This record gives sequence, structure tokens and C-alpha cells, in this order.
Amino acid sequence: MKKEFKQEIKKKVDLKSMSQTEKDVSTMFGKMILKKSIIPIILILLSFFGTNSFIPNIWVRFGITLAVTAGSFYYLKLYRDKLQQLKYYEGKVIYFQKKENQYELLLKNGKLPIKLNVKKGLDENNVRKNQILRLYYNEPEKIAIIVK
Repeated sequence: MKKEFKQEIKKKVDLKSMSQTEKDVSTMFGKMILKKSIIPIILILLSFFGTNSFIPNIWVRFGITLAVTAGSFYYLKLYRDKLQQLKYYEGKVIYFQKKENQYELLLKNGKLPIKLNVKKGLDENNVRKNQILRLYYNEPEKIAIIVK
């Protein structure tokens, strides 16, 4: 049982067997999580070193630091789960245009067209009109990952 579990973990993390799309997704998500983790790291450092003059007891400071650390961990875990809400779309590109800092994409899959607003993950060179496109889309963060 333990060997199977270890082999499964190695499969998930092995960069050699990942496709280029998976590598791009992991680096994009890693950068986004790193940006979100700057504030919790600053809060953890401030809770331990910044409360030195207010709270002279080290155990109380340590408890406050542990509480801030647990809250930060929970915050980052929720953000990671929010990033992993990917939905698969496939269809023909009807409309593609860049507006300000995001792209508008209209896909036709069957009878109903699907309108997607994308902030990250799309490249103008990879998307053309009347092209069949397969992508994963994250609604909360407006991220699209094209599957090749």
C-alpha cells in the first residue's frame, strides 16, 4: 500500500513526464499563489517580532504567531482550491478580441455559444477565428489554459 502511494505521488510531481501545458499551468498557479502568500508571511513576521514591546511573554507571542500561521495556511489552502476549479470547454471560436486588460472569447459548442472573459493564459497568436479550441477555464480567476 505504501509503495503504491509513493509511486502515485512521484507520478504527480515528476516534471519529466509532464506535458508542456501542465508545466505552464503549474508555473502560472505557483506564481499566483506566491503573490498571495506575501501578505501572510509579513503578518507572521510582524506577529512574532513586532509584538515584542507590547507582549513581553514569549509564550503568548508564540501562541499569537501560531494562530496567524494557521489562519494564513487556511487562507492559502482556500485560494489553492479556488484555482483548481477548472471546467473543460471545447468548441469553434466565433469571436475573439482583446479589450483593455482581458480577452473576450465566444465559443460555439453545439447550439449555445459560450462567452468567456479571460485575463490570463491566452495568447493572441494561438487563437484564430473558426478554429476548434479546447481549453480549461477557471471562472473565479478568469484563467484559460489551452489544451494542445
